[in-house]
Amino acid sequence: QPPVSEADRAVARALEPFGRTGAAEAPYAIQHDLQQMMQELVGIVRREDEMRRAVDRVRDLRDRARRVGVSGNREYNPGWHTALDLENLLTVSEAIALAAIERRESRGGHFRDDYPDKDPQYASFNIVVKQGGDGQMALERRPIPPLPAELAAIIEEQKA
Repeated sequence: QPPVSEADRAVARALEPFGRTGAAEAPYAIQHDLQQMMQELVGIVRREDEMRRAVDRVRDLRDRARRVGVSGNREYNPGWHTALDLENLLTVSEAIALAAIERRESRGGHFRDDYPDKDPQYASFNIVVKQGGDGQMALERRPIPPLPAELAAIIEEQKA
């Protein structure tokens, strides 16, 4: 269990949008802008320059999300729920874009216009994205363990 002080800080952070009025950002506008940007820049066909722009845009949207405000109360408040979701949506969007930039090949649902072919080296590792305590993302290549012999045998049987 987290110490009470950490829990108190988390509660205070979750309630911050209620205290912002006037020029506060609307959570739906940020969510919409994020969705649109990810579709345009990190969609089905990907290019490094567009994905790098997406990472910059995510960081801009994160700044806007810090100014998000909501009205009403805590009971069934979709605006507040969206405000609470923004941090995770932005984190996952940044991780997706950074991992896609790192994978310089096309494979399965990941198609790079600037790297249209498969690269066999990418079949030997996964790209893992971690967010550090400072909020920065770090990428790591982790080797894929070899298939167990019995699974490899089943796959070979299916090929025949």
